Amino acid sequence: MENTAVIPDVEIKETHILLQNMLEAQESGDIELFASCFVHDNKAVNIGTDVDEFWIGWKPFFNYMKKMIQLRKGMKITAKNTNISIESKCGLAWYSQLIDTCLETKGEPFRIEGFRHTGVMKRIDNHWKIVQSHMSIAFEPEET
Repeated sequence: MENTAVIPDVEIKETHILLQNMLEAQESGDIELFASCFVHDNKAVNIGTDVDEFWIGWKPFFNYMKKMIQLRKGMKITAKNTNISIESKCGLAWYSQLIDTCLETKGEPFRIEGFRHTGVMKRIDNHWKIVQSHMSIAFEPEET
């Protein structure tokens, strides 16, 4: 009898490790580890928080992130409320998490808590890779 319950648990662990590696790479400035977390093709989509932070394809995103990772090296990044769902038959997973970190936008550094990070992972050659990611900052409208 096949034990299919083991497969999702292993995959959940693998996808959690992938997300942890991505954050660890940003903290430590390890651009190779960061790159290993993503698919390297022209279909990848990555969206940042600023209007001009929209990348189609790996190379434009990597070129931007390479600079950002070096600038932010050593800044603490904490993930919380990570949720991962997996569709094993399709080899797809999607995730959401909240991130606490320091950022820089328009040249100004600031600390943010509850930074939203969502995305899609695909199992490629027996490894999970991020194929789409989206970061956003919650905005509380002013009371009128």
